[in-house]
Amino acid sequence: MERQRSQINTKYTDREVNSTYPHFLRSSEKKNLFLVGSSTLKKMSPRKMSTEQINTKVKTIRGGRIRDIEDCLIQYISEGKLDCVDVIVVHVGTNNVSDGDSVHAIIDDYKNLICTVRQSLPRTELVISSILPRPTHYQANRTIYDVNNQLLSLEEQHVQILDNTLDFLYGNQPNLTLFADHVHTNVAGAKVLSHNIISCVNTLLYLSDCTSETQSNFQSVRSTGRRFIPFNTTTQQQNVFRQTYWR
Repeated sequence: MERQRSQINTKYTDREVNSTYPHFLRSSEKKNLFLVGSSTLKKMSPRKMSTEQINTKVKTIRGGRIRDIEDCLIQYISEGKLDCVDVIVVHVGTNNVSDGDSVHAIIDDYKNLICTVRQSLPRTELVISSILPRPTHYQANRTIYDVNNQLLSLEEQHVQILDNTLDFLYGNQPNLTLFADHVHTNVAGAKVLSHNIISCVNTLLYLSDCTSETQSNFQSVRSTGRRFIPFNTTTQQQNVFRQTYWR
């Protein structure tokens, strides 16, 4: 059955999408991770996200919406660039929220992307990384909250959902120390997100929790749900990390 999708304006140029991108090589020693998403990933370092067991490459599409990421994946798949990839992690959606898309429309776009990858690369693991909260935008956070909750229901479609929410909250508010502006992470936020993704991939592929360069920036004790607790917090402050989200 042909999928029905609304027409959107892509935000990237042909030059950006068609730029030379190295092929992954099959290795018996390392798993290949392809991380693709919007400019939220612009501070993510492939080298620092690579470990003794994981080879990581990152593709950022400036201004990318979910459909843009799907189009990029379609092109790379058709060119055979992802044939040797073990895990694809997608981090996108914040631009859909900025453009005023409804929760229903955003979830439909995610479903289309999942369907594309599952049909084309049935043996490749797929992870959808949840949308990060906004430091200063209440209405956007209502949409993000609802989208992230509905994403969890998509796990039945042979996709893993990485929920980053608790890591980017301080108390019940977005942690301002992890953001460079109202959308993008700073270096500290990128380290949190990088750690979450690598930990997720380690679990998904049954790998030992080998150390990447991002891991040394985190406390060794991390609670279930991958919540991040800043170093300079008292016990009382840490106790306010709870699942009452920013609505």
